[in-house]
Amino acid sequence: MRSVVGRFLVGAALLVAASCGSKDEPAKAQKPKEAKAEPEIIKGRFANAVKVGENQWELVGDLTPPPPESKEDGSLSLDGDDEAPIRGGGGAKQKRFGQSPLYVDGKPVAVVAYGELPAWLPTRPVKLGDGRSANRFRLGEYFEALGIPLGKIQQVHLYGGRGRIAIIPGGEIRRLKNDLLFSFTEGESGKMRMHWDHKLQVTDTIDKVQAVAIYAEKKAPAWDRGKWGLVDEHGAEIEGIPYVDRPLKGGVRFYLDGRIVHHLKRNQTFERKVEPDRLVDGTPYFKVFHYLEENGVATDAVVALELIDQNTIVRRIEGDELKATRAGLEMSAPPAAGGHVTFHLGPEASRTSLKATSIQLYTAPRAAARHRR
Repeated sequence: MRSVVGRFLVGAALLVAASCGSKDEPAKAQKPKEAKAEPEIIKGRFANAVKVGENQWELVGDLTPPPPESKEDGSLSLDGDDEAPIRGGGGAKQKRFGQSPLYVDGKPVAVVAYGELPAWLPTRPVKLGDGRSANRFRLGEYFEALGIPLGKIQQVHLYGGRGRIAIIPGGEIRRLKNDLLFSFTEGESGKMRMHWDHKLQVTDTIDKVQAVAIYAEKKAPAWDRGKWGLVDEHGAEIEGIPYVDRPLKGGVRFYLDGRIVHHLKRNQTFERKVEPDRLVDGTPYFKVFHYLEENGVATDAVVALELIDQNTIVRRIEGDELKATRAGLEMSAPPAAGGHVTFHLGPEASRTSLKATSIQLYTAPRAAARHRR
């Protein structure tokens, strides 16, 4: 009996020794695991972000911005997903204007709309995944068509909804001149829409573009993610689009060879001290070319014009017809015209009246361009 118990105790001791190891054998040191460096999280007003590359961040957490804050200053608001004003944060909802203005150093140059693109800007068809073809436009070519030298561009700011701004360095515009494409949300109408290239270094990627600000001669403002907006060199938040004295919204645009030369708003016609040629039932009538000359637009070299209603050319006048109608061509701005002016062609007894939201004037070097015309 004792021998059996003894053998049992010896075996148990051997098992314990085997599991615990010898007392004389030093314990193997456990190599501590290296702690992975946590990515720096930049806190923002609406969402936090992690930097994933140079000039690139990835939003994390709750991406739903808070409701716009009520403001008393009536800050600029443009059409978009959310009607948020053009700044870095909230703002009271205001009227939708349905335009995507483009500024260079604060000066209005164009509205990015299909019908107001320069006639000499090429269309770049692309094949979609389902085999269909769709029209695109190269962003760099568009800037050049507007007479903006790419070599002078410091930065391009594309404004989206909820205060989001996609900031593209000028070097990226030049490097990816053939790859940065845009179109419009409704084919030949609608808002400007970007098609992003994965190689692009950009601070954010937005869909519909509310406004475009290009900085060539003037210093571009900096983006402050914590304040969720643009700041000046002293770190103060900037309201509206920098350097813009009077935002381009509403009214009727006059272009000369692709660039805006005059912005007509009915409630500002008399502010400019240009008297109408006549009044008809309280509605002012102006001789078109006289009105433009009085507003500082040189029209002697104009050989063609197009009347555009939204994105459709309703009339082109050129050559002998323009010579015959030039002196008598009138426009009127009736009350509640909804961003239109009415053009009147021909003698009083048999005249034609056409509404227009923008007018394209051409000198001889540009009058022959007929892309999309």
